[in-house]
Amino acid sequence: MLRTVATALAGRQAMKLFGQGALGKAAVAALPFVAARGLGPLGAALTAGYVGKKLYERRQANKLRTYPATATPAQPPAA
Repeated sequence: MLRTVATALAGRQAMKLFGQGALGKAAVAALPFVAARGLGPLGAALTAGYVGKKLYERRQANKLRTYPATATPAQPPAA
């Protein structure tokens, strides 16, 4: 159901973009097939890239520990 609605909305936009001619009709006719075959792997690749970027950023943030400017090294007690 949701896929049908999404395809109809995308088809309407494609008709506006390509016009009412043969190219527009061919683009709208191919849209469900392209969406069914291409969006699953594309979504998986985008998700994997996003998760990889977040993991990389987390590792970089953990490596770069900074201390407040008011923190100064303490002198060891005199023995």
